[in-house]
Amino acid sequence: MQQPALAAPELRAQGPMPPAMDLHAAHAAAHEPAHVVLPPARRARRIALGLSITAVVFAFACGFCGRRAFALREAATDVVMPWVLAFLGLLLIAMLLRMVGAICELLWLERTWSNLPERLRKVGPLDEVSSAMAIGISFVPGVAWIWKLGLVVGIANGFESVRAQIPFTARVPRRLGMAAVIVGWIPGLNVYVAPFLWELFAVRIDACVQQIMAARSV
Repeated sequence: MQQPALAAPELRAQGPMPPAMDLHAAHAAAHEPAHVVLPPARRARRIALGLSITAVVFAFACGFCGRRAFALREAATDVVMPWVLAFLGLLLIAMLLRMVGAICELLWLERTWSNLPERLRKVGPLDEVSSAMAIGISFVPGVAWIWKLGLVVGIANGFESVRAQIPFTARVPRRLGMAAVIVGWIPGLNVYVAPFLWELFAVRIDACVQQIMAARSV
């Protein structure tokens, strides 16, 4: 006859537990340190743009020397070789400039990636991708092309998620970033077009970061 009386207090004791646990979780979330947003890496982006423009100039000069060498292909060796050597030298310089520019783009990418909260740093099925991993895989031949595309999509999705918490008006140029990466896969266009599409993408992402910083400072 006393067992039901003992069961009732147990049920009453178990009832308040879920609200208490929810209160504890909410308290922990409220005291979670805010993610630090750093200013965009504008210097690295501008250096990359300057190097890309210079690479285009050398590429045009390389093409001119190549056409001259082809036009003089029936001439004596001492006449053709200076143009061939000039062609090869200018081509090498253009490639080196573009490689250094690509490294500067990665520096900008690392800063932009680190400005996303860790829970939003997603690349495909991978969650909480660190900045070191994001940049490290970008140096793996072959994989780097697809990986950079995944990073662009991750950045776009991440900033759209941030918008839900910290409203900002700048557009997130997801398609522009994807176009810059895809065009970079095409020989020729990876020098003449892709770097400038990337610059447009980076400028608009930097505008998003600036508005987020302004909203958090209020």
